[in-house]
Amino acid sequence: MSSVLFYYRNPLGSIFYDPAGFVVLSWTDALITSAELQSLYSHTLQALRHHSTCKLLTNQAVRQPLSTDEQRWLIEQWIPQAIAECAYSHCAIVESTQADGNLAARAVGSGVAHHPLDFRYFEHESEARQWLQTA
Repeated sequence: MSSVLFYYRNPLGSIFYDPAGFVVLSWTDALITSAELQSLYSHTLQALRHHSTCKLLTNQAVRQPLSTDEQRWLIEQWIPQAIAECAYSHCAIVESTQADGNLAARAVGSGVAHHPLDFRYFEHESEARQWLQTA
C-alpha cells in the first residue's frame, strides 16, 4: 500500500486514497460509537469529494457489527448525501470475518437497493480492488 495517500484516522479506522481511483476505508476492531462512526464517514465523504471519485472500498474484515440505528443512519443520511454530493456509485465491501458483521453490511446494501449504487461483496481486498478498477 505504499502508493496510497493517507487521508484521516480515528479509533474505528483509516481513510486512504488509492491512485487507482478510489477511496479506501480500512476498519479496526474497536467498539463502535456513533460519534466516531459519523466522524469517520464524514471524512470519507470529504475524501470522495476531494479526490473527485465515486468509488469506495471498505475493508470490514475486523469491523464490529453496526447497530440498527447506525445502519439506518447510513441508509437514510450518509449514502443519499454521498450520492447527491459525489455521485457515489460503487462500493466494494471486504466482508467481516464475523457473521454479525456480514449481516449488518448486507442489511445496509439491501436498504439502499433503490439507489443507483452498485454494492459488491468480496472475501479478499485484492478482488475488491480489481472490481473497482474495472467498474
